Amino acid sequence: MPYIYMLRCADDTYYTGWTTDLTARLAAHNRGSGAKYTHARRPVQLVYCEALSDKSEALKREAAIKKMPRAKKQMLVNQMKEGEQLEIYDANEKFAGIMPRALVHRCGLRHHVAHLWLVQKQNGMLGHWLQQRADDRPLYPGLYDLAATGHLDPGETPLEGVLREVREEIGLHLTEMQVIDVGTVEQKYSRPDGGFDDEQVYVFMAYLDENPHFMPGNEVKRMIWVPLLGHQKVEEGAEYLQTSGECIMREEMCCLHDDEWKLFIDCLARIEDARAAFIGG
Repeated sequence: MPYIYMLRCADDTYYTGWTTDLTARLAAHNRGSGAKYTHARRPVQLVYCEALSDKSEALKREAAIKKMPRAKKQMLVNQMKEGEQLEIYDANEKFAGIMPRALVHRCGLRHHVAHLWLVQKQNGMLGHWLQQRADDRPLYPGLYDLAATGHLDPGETPLEGVLREVREEIGLHLTEMQVIDVGTVEQKYSRPDGGFDDEQVYVFMAYLDENPHFMPGNEVKRMIWVPLLGHQKVEEGAEYLQTSGECIMREEMCCLHDDEWKLFIDCLARIEDARAAFIGG
C-alpha cells in the first residue's frame, strides 16, 4: 500500500514524500539516505501521513501537499494531534514522532507495547493467567490474551506501562520489585480490522504465591488459569487447551507468538532452576 508522508526537519521545515514502507523510509531519512533535502536537516520526525489506494493517487496527493502554503500544511499536522497518541519508531528503533493510534495501526507504523505473563503454581502444577477479552471489544472480542497487554503512552517507560495496564485491565497493584524484565521481541502481523501491527514488545513476568483478587475493568470478561504444559502444546500446534474442566480452542487464543513464548519459557526455566537450587541449598 502506498503512503504519502510529511516530515518535520530539524530546522522546522516540512518535507513531503511517498513510500510503500513508512518505517523503513523513516530510517533512511534519519541515516541521511532518504532525500537530499533531509540529509542536512536531520533528525526528522513524522508529523503527517495518509494511506492511498495506488501509486498514482499517492503521487497526485504528494504533489498537492507540496504546493500547499505552510499554514495549510500546519492544519494537516494539527489534525494528527487528535485522539489517543502513540510514539512511533523507524526501522532502527529511533524515535520518529507521535501519531494517532488509529493511524499507527492503519499505516503499519512501528510502536511499543508491553506484555505481562502472570505465573502461579496450583496443585503443584506451574501455570499462568489469561484474560478473556470482553465481548464488545472492537478487536479479538471474547478471545483469550495474556494477563495484561497494552500500548505504551508517550513518555512512559515499559515498566511503568505494564504496571499501569495491570491496574487498569485486571485490578492488580503490582510493585516494580514483583515484575521481572524478560526481554524484547518484534512482532509483525496483519490485524482483523485491515491494519497492520509492527511492534517492539517489552515482555515482563510476575510470580503469584497466593490466589489473586482480580478486579477486571470493562475490557476484560474474566480471568482463567491455564497450565503451562497445555499452553506449550497449543504453541506447538495442538488444537485446544484443557484446563479446569473446560476447553479453550486454539483459534480462541490471540496470544500465540512463538518467539515470545520461547523468550518467556527460557527465562522461567532459569528462574525455576535458581529457586530450586536456593531451596535445595
